[in-house]
Amino acid sequence: MKPNFSKEFDRDAFKSYELWFSMQNISTDDGKEIKDYTPQEIIAEARYVLSCFYEGGHLNNEWLNSDIKEDRKSAQQEVRALKSFIKKYEVTL
Repeated sequence: MKPNFSKEFDRDAFKSYELWFSMQNISTDDGKEIKDYTPQEIIAEARYVLSCFYEGGHLNNEWLNSDIKEDRKSAQQEVRALKSFIKKYEVTL
């Protein structure tokens, strides 16, 4: 049974390109579509993607701590989008 995603959930989840990209890769590996994942699974992946921004050795961490202002700003936008999404939906599910 496929979960009933709201348009708002989808829109909020994929404000983060990194989350969208990660879910694309996972769904391809699993032979599924993104819509086949539960909201809880997507939120769990959002938590993981967010953690990568704070863990040394990850490209996202390098991006967040870049000397290039535009890269750092883009990474900060990703972090804000992920945090906002998690905060909004983690409590409701």
